[in-house]
Amino acid sequence: MGAVIDAVRRFTRPFAEDVAEAAPTVYAGNGRPTDAQAQRRGYEYGIPRGGTTETNQGGGDLGGDRREQLQQMYQVYATCTWSSACVDAIARTVTAGGLYIDWASDDQEGSKAPARPAEVIRLQQLIDYCNPYEDMQQLLRGMITDLQVAGDAYLEVVWFLGEPIALYSLDAASMRIISDEHGVVTEYVQVTEDSQKASFKPDEIIHVSMDTPRSGLHGMSPTEKAILPITTWLYASGLLKETMRKGDPPMLHIDMPDSMSDNAIRRWLHQFRVRVLGPKNKGEPIITQGGAHVTELQPSKLVDLQSIKTQSRDEILSEYGVPPALVGVIESGNLGGGTGDSQRKTFLTNTCGPIASLILEKLNFFLTKRGFGIDGWTLKLREVDMRDSLTIEQIRDIRIRNGLWILNRGRADIGEPPVDGGDDAVLIDRQNLVLWRDIAIMSKAIIAKNAAPGLQAGALIDGIDMKPEPEPQPIPPQLAAVPGQPPVPGQPPAPPGTPAESVYDWQHYLDEDQDEEPDRYEYFDRLRRALAA
Repeated sequence: MGAVIDAVRRFTRPFAEDVAEAAPTVYAGNGRPTDAQAQRRGYEYGIPRGGTTETNQGGGDLGGDRREQLQQMYQVYATCTWSSACVDAIARTVTAGGLYIDWASDDQEGSKAPARPAEVIRLQQLIDYCNPYEDMQQLLRGMITDLQVAGDAYLEVVWFLGEPIALYSLDAASMRIISDEHGVVTEYVQVTEDSQKASFKPDEIIHVSMDTPRSGLHGMSPTEKAILPITTWLYASGLLKETMRKGDPPMLHIDMPDSMSDNAIRRWLHQFRVRVLGPKNKGEPIITQGGAHVTELQPSKLVDLQSIKTQSRDEILSEYGVPPALVGVIESGNLGGGTGDSQRKTFLTNTCGPIASLILEKLNFFLTKRGFGIDGWTLKLREVDMRDSLTIEQIRDIRIRNGLWILNRGRADIGEPPVDGGDDAVLIDRQNLVLWRDIAIMSKAIIAKNAAPGLQAGALIDGIDMKPEPEPQPIPPQLAAVPGQPPVPGQPPAPPGTPAESVYDWQHYLDEDQDEEPDRYEYFDRLRRALAA
């Protein structure tokens, strides 16, 4: 019986496969699969069975109370100097040029963008006025700060008639993500410390998260990764603070005599704290009586504490990906760190670039595509060029001269209008000054000159006879006597009518040493032989 069933299955399988292949896939109205068709079967790490709730956010390795953990991260950011310096440097660098909407097909060659559609204008109005209390610069800077500290950033989107009309920032520590066990988000809930509660649909929240191992609903921030060196730095700073507050007291061993009572020892210690500890008592001598001995155990540890703080600082900067020079750390000799320009390029590429891409991808999807249905235009963050002005101009000049840029692209780069003839790439000759509109003629002339032996008489290029003229043959001057000029003894006199210059050269040739200028005197020697013949 089983063999018969297997034979039937083998016989009917090809027909079933043909039917399955022929069945068309039903897409949603936008030409994409529906949410049900794109439903996943795997499970997100850290999500409890049945999904997350307001009181159970899971967390896996992050712990159960995420609010408390994020509060600690924000305290670390506010307390540790190097943590806040790195976060602020990243946020300010990414948002320095501001957010703007640009034509997606812009080739940076000075080409003119088409007129902005109505939906692009409305998106620009949202960027210019996102809400009555904050501007877009503050929103983006707050998002980057939340990403670096909490690992997640949230923006509230207010919709009206199917389009976004306002954007508001949300506190990352108070946000709760409600999802099923597969990680599909169904709701966002905000619960403040005062038990205030607000619920949001998934399309009302723009959620940006940092990269995290093993995936999950929440991101992992650089502050969380650097918590060990940050804690070490805080402890060293606290110990240094207390040491300086007490006036950097020495570490002492005091051997009290056996005759002293406990009350006397306590009284002596109280006097020691009053008369020795504190900045005002710095350098005050320690006075004992009754046979007590005071011995210093070790010298001051201020240098060691500073070294610990410096080492922790370097670890913190490494975790955030911020070069020392960008947070005010001046390196001696900069050994192994590269120049300031290379450090900044590394910072822009490895640290600021990925963060900017995360934010722009979310904003373009939620605002440009879903919010306003815009195609062919995209949101961008303008990069501010911090290079030296002379360096920038030299780079532009080199690119135009070697043909990498056309002239009009260089003019567009500095905001100047294009010029006639500036759309052709050229190789600039540094020895000649040629108008841009004559570059093509000059180029053809140079090529024709190099190929001159192959040209025929009357060859024309752009109406110009390009046949090279033959080299002129040297014609010896006709020497003649000048009235009033005495003849040279032993030499034939110059014929009548000879210019005075020629007579002078002839006599100079006869009087001076002929080895000083061989070429010149060889000419006159040929001239003398011609006259003698």
